[in-house]
Order: sequence, then C-alpha cells, then structure tokens
Amino acid sequence: MIVALALLGFSTAAVAQDPVVGVAEPLQADQIKIDGARISLYGIDAPDTDMDRFCTADGDLFGCYANAGRGLVILIDEGPFECTPTGEFNYLAFPYMICTVNGVDVAESLIRSGLAYAFLPQTDVYLEAQNAAEAEQIGIWQPGITVQLPWEHREEYNRPIFGP
Repeated sequence: MIVALALLGFSTAAVAQDPVVGVAEPLQADQIKIDGARISLYGIDAPDTDMDRFCTADGDLFGCYANAGRGLVILIDEGPFECTPTGEFNYLAFPYMICTVNGVDVAESLIRSGLAYAFLPQTDVYLEAQNAAEAEQIGIWQPGITVQLPWEHREEYNRPIFGP
C-alpha cells in the first residue's frame, strides 16, 4: 500500500505518520507540503479558494481565502515547520498534523489572527483562540464581514467537509 501511495505522489512520511520537519510550501490556506509530504493542519479550517467570491466586507469583496493564504505564507517565512502527526487523515489521505514554527502553533496563530476558523467538526482545541479573535473583532470577525463557515460551504456544494 505504501508503494502504491508513493506512486500517487504521497510521501511515505505522511503515510507512516512520522513527524515531518522542513521548509513548508502552501497548498491552500490550511494545507502545506514539506519535502513532498502533503499535510492538512489539524483543528483549523480556512476559507476555501472559491469562497473569495462570497466573502464580503459591507458588500465589497474582502478576499477571505487570499488573506488566510497570505497569513500562512508569513508564518512559512518565519522558518522551518515541525509537524507532529495526530493519526487522523482527510478524505484524500493527507494526514492531519499539528505544526509549529519557532515554537508557535501555526493553526492557533492563523485562528487567533482572525484568518481561519477553529474546525469544530474535528476538535474544539482552538476554540479559545477563535473566541479571542471574535472578541477583538479582527480578520473575519470584523464588523460587516460576511462569510460562510468553510465546512458548511463545502457541504452546501456536496464536497466532503473533511477535505481540501
């Protein structure tokens, strides 16, 4: 099975659930690749690429996905990521991992900055960070921002909620 997944472009590190350390590349605002290993950040759900056309600030396009993607790139520029497996996988078999950069939890940072949501269908581990961003009205929590929860958006368009 590992050979078959490797032929499909999956890293054996991702399949075997070994920790992954290295320079991250963004795939989406909540997914990265390190040395070929595709990783979904655990406990977070950032707006999907097609959500920018639905994300508005007082009726004008706000770019929720674009903003979240920029936030991830800023964290990537901080240095190598250290990612620890959780044992969970999305529907494409990408492992969910908890990643840090310079000791900072990447998912928590994006959520705390108001760029992504705590992925409540998976865990409530980042709910406190989300509540803080909402209380401070930053990012997607600013007054006048209208955006659907990413997992509800995927469900509405008949896509798996635990997917990219």
